[in-house]
Amino acid sequence: MSSLFPHSTSKCLRLWRHTISAQQRHLASQNLFGTTLFGLHHLQKTVNPMNILSPRQFSSQKEKLDMSEYAVDYIRNFCIIAHVDHGKSTLADRLLEITGRIPKTDSNKQVLDKLQVERERGITVKAQTASLFYTFEGKKYLLNLIDTPGHVDFSYEVSRSLSACQGVLLVVDANEGIQAQTVANFFLAFEAQLSIIPVINKIDLKNADPERAEKQIEKMFDIPRSDCIRISAKFGTNVERVLQEVITKIPPPKMERMSPLKALLFDSTFDHYRGVVANVALFGGEVTKGHKILSAHTGKSYEVNEVGILTPEEVPADKLHVSC
Repeated sequence: MSSLFPHSTSKCLRLWRHTISAQQRHLASQNLFGTTLFGLHHLQKTVNPMNILSPRQFSSQKEKLDMSEYAVDYIRNFCIIAHVDHGKSTLADRLLEITGRIPKTDSNKQVLDKLQVERERGITVKAQTASLFYTFEGKKYLLNLIDTPGHVDFSYEVSRSLSACQGVLLVVDANEGIQAQTVANFFLAFEAQLSIIPVINKIDLKNADPERAEKQIEKMFDIPRSDCIRISAKFGTNVERVLQEVITKIPPPKMERMSPLKALLFDSTFDHYRGVVANVALFGGEVTKGHKILSAHTGKSYEVNEVGILTPEEVPADKLHVSC
């Protein structure tokens, strides 16, 4: 780990983390007047903290999505977890391309890593979300993806993201094999009783040994070698099979259609122009613009100003609700 993150760099990353945390604690203590529920039909939007100075405003020209067409049985919520630099964000790029969320260009490198520090260091610091629309066996599915950090200093982002999902893609480098955070993240998902799909990445490398990686997974995690998916996220090799496995092996979320609004807040940021932007996993009821919502933790109420999903761009919706 020391070779990947020099001592000075680690200090900078920790300082950045504590600075953002301090800002969030300060904002949380304020009596904020509005709330924006933006993001995935089941998972809400993550807003880039750096956009506080230059926010990307919501476009009123975008066509609103009708989320009622996606029944619960056709929704999947999953995270991508792995050791640092094993290819999580690159895999997320390919999934976005296959589902038509972003165009296929050579400039698509870590599209979901939006923070300046992520671009400079080439690592994921903040978990990011995106909704994918994919047709499988004649049926249209809504796949809600969360790309999580791999570095140990940001493992709290992984824990929070797992609470909003029913399954994970456990990515392992075919060259390096299982590493420290591979083990740590596996047990976080295992303890949360999530479906785990092992993915062997970077099979295109000269020294890649996917068979060794599969044996390690079988020995350490008791997952059959036949369940492993060999891919090259860089070149898109066999990546579409990952989407198909997500649909077949990860269960749909458990929701209560007729219950009052119930949502798990797993992340939030503050925008000076729009107020609080909350990322939630919706488990019951519905929410739309103008609704009053209550925080079970603080007892404070807030008015919802906007709702929508990420694709990964902001797309408005009339309401977010639990489908039939």
